[in-house]
Amino acid sequence: MAKRSIGKKLISSYLLLIVITLTVSGALFYASMKKYMIAEAKRGLAAEAKHLIQLAEENNGSLPLKRLVMTKLALRMIESDYIVVQKGDQEVIHSSTGEINKGNRTPFPVQAVFLEGKPTDGQVEFKGKDILYVALPVHANKSKQVTHAMILFTDLNQVRNVTKAVAWVIVRGFLITGAIMLLVAFVMMRSLTRPVKVLQHAVGRLARRDFTPPEVIKTGDELEDLSHAFQQMTIELKRYDEGQRRFLQNASHELKTPLMAIQGYAEGIRDGIFSGADAERVLDVISAESIRLKKLVDELIYLSKLETMEDIYEPSLVDLKMIVEESILRVESLARQKGIEIVVQADADVPKLLLDPDKMIQALLNLLANGIRHAQSKVTIRIVSDSEAIRLILQDDGPGFQSGDKDRIFDRFFRGDKGDTGLGLAITKAIIEKSGAAIRADNGQNGGAVFIIGFPAEKGPFH
Repeated sequence: MAKRSIGKKLISSYLLLIVITLTVSGALFYASMKKYMIAEAKRGLAAEAKHLIQLAEENNGSLPLKRLVMTKLALRMIESDYIVVQKGDQEVIHSSTGEINKGNRTPFPVQAVFLEGKPTDGQVEFKGKDILYVALPVHANKSKQVTHAMILFTDLNQVRNVTKAVAWVIVRGFLITGAIMLLVAFVMMRSLTRPVKVLQHAVGRLARRDFTPPEVIKTGDELEDLSHAFQQMTIELKRYDEGQRRFLQNASHELKTPLMAIQGYAEGIRDGIFSGADAERVLDVISAESIRLKKLVDELIYLSKLETMEDIYEPSLVDLKMIVEESILRVESLARQKGIEIVVQADADVPKLLLDPDKMIQALLNLLANGIRHAQSKVTIRIVSDSEAIRLILQDDGPGFQSGDKDRIFDRFFRGDKGDTGLGLAITKAIIEKSGAAIRADNGQNGGAVFIIGFPAEKGPFH
């Protein structure tokens, strides 16, 4: 099935909308204009009739037998005729046309004029023509007695011709308007499809694993927001791709080291290089490396579960200060061995949070172990609560992060300046983010590494 571009679809839809709108509007306007033109023609005939009655009064009742009356209609003049009918036998006593002779009976129904003394109008068929007429009463000597009827009439085709002429002017206006609207639609289509094509090319580059961030398209609308979101997505994918590459390199290195040790010692035992007490020592090394390898694989599996599975989290309302105290209790002996003091400062009105306590303790244990390992004498934990967030700030008085390390500290198997590697901080970040919070690392103003965990204040994680 042949695909149509979004631009063609927009133009086709807009063109169809223009045609339907102009057709319906034109039909309604033409119908309304026909009624309006007939009403205007009646008003014009009535005005001319009044003028003739006034002329007759000024000339003692005499009217020219032949007089073509011109009536104004829509800035045009239409021809009309008149007859004067006397009361009683309704015979014609004056006529401006040879089609109705003097002495003939009027073809127009004027009984209401004589009976009620009110003007009347209408349409009749006369000699195969549609005639529009207006009849006005003529009073005797300015009295209320109606003695005659002044009737002005015109061929309705003249009114129709004027209507058609005006309609054609309107149609031309509609066509010009439609052309302008179509031009505007084309310009709008170009402004819409150009950013889409730019994004399409950017998606194509991304599919080819080209993670060069595209420029944001400046349109000032949702397309600009979409372009900005796509740029951010590309940056994140690039960062993720680089992280995965580093992870594979580091993971292969971390797995390869114990495997090579196990292989080397196993081959040494097989070849008789190690025997007796040496063989016992080598077997202990193989066992230790196997345990380290198993621990590493278990951590990888656990991290994968943390990042992909929701059902391993068991949240409940807990006191963040109690979680901190429990975490400190578990590393207290390690801190004493290192000569590190752990200080806790917490606001008094910290609300409870919906967290998985076991996993949050594990996350804090990893941060505390990292702080104890790098601190010189003290690790400080502060819990600050305000209207925007609840923050847990852990800071040590060590050397802090090297340039660029704080942006990669949560990467899997990240190797710091001391050569430490592992998954502890990656697991910490996964737990905290799955808990609906956020974590970042920075250097303190007075030195030392700082980890800041932010929980939303209005609604707890997992809410």
